[in-house]
Amino acid sequence: MSNALAHRTGAAVMVGGFLLAQEKQEGKSTLAPIGGSLLAAFCTNIPDLLEPATNPHHRQFFHSVAFAGLVLWGMYKLGEWKPETDAEKLLRFCLLIAGAGILAHLVMDSGTPRSLPLLGKI
Repeated sequence: MSNALAHRTGAAVMVGGFLLAQEKQEGKSTLAPIGGSLLAAFCTNIPDLLEPATNPHHRQFFHSVAFAGLVLWGMYKLGEWKPETDAEKLLRFCLLIAGAGILAHLVMDSGTPRSLPLLGKI
């Protein structure tokens, strides 16, 4: 069963590894993989903050396939956004990383025996 530490570690490795591979492919070397992995580790527990694990059936809307779809849609829309200022570029990066951290949490939860509900209770 995934716990908070497993979620943070998994999100940091997944997101940091992706960013590192992306930089290697582009021939760049920045601190983005480190910052991204830290931000993803911080944001990955947002579903548990919204729906605390107070019982085995705590997984409702914020632990659902529907919520994962909404996060993916938001990340897609962010991908379409062409920021003009450095502040907007940083905001876009941070929001994409936060979304990736949330998705990492949901992916890890989907591999547990209870998995994720399709919609949960609203």
